[in-house]
Amino acid sequence: MKSCCVLGSLNRAKYNGARKALSLLGVTRIYMIEVRGLKSQPIGLDEIYNGAYIRALKAYEYKPECYGLGIEAGLIRVNGYYLSGQIAMLTDGERIGVGMSSFFPIPSRVAGEILEGDVELKEVMARETGLKDIAETIGAIGHYTKGFMTRTDLSYQAVLTAIIPFLNKYRVEKI
Repeated sequence: MKSCCVLGSLNRAKYNGARKALSLLGVTRIYMIEVRGLKSQPIGLDEIYNGAYIRALKAYEYKPECYGLGIEAGLIRVNGYYLSGQIAMLTDGERIGVGMSSFFPIPSRVAGEILEGDVELKEVMARETGLKDIAETIGAIGHYTKGFMTRTDLSYQAVLTAIIPFLNKYRVEKI
């Protein structure tokens, strides 16, 4: 097991959730890097997964002696409703682990604004709540749950489920 991890994001909420989950692997140091060129608002599981995958690979390439971690948030459509959540991917250069957070419903008007324009959920939420840094703190989930669950909690869930293959030393491969 490695004692360090590179997170492919500068987001503090993602960092805080990842730190808590990665401590179970014995990770004591987490570096953060910016990853450019990604879709600003992923929509659909494939886009969210691809964002997490690219973030994890770029993070691993930055410091191969550490784990590489990507966490991507986005929207999915389920039976006409839009839900928001996160996917995490962890790699040690040989193996991967993929995990997901809870997904929660967002109001139709918010989903509509995102789908109609080139705007991200964090921008809509900042305008709606007056919290400029909502994506770095409580997130949309924190607003809608009145603080009972936060963006850090979603990141923790996604990373916790992504580390399962590393805790149990098994491989995850495409079938």
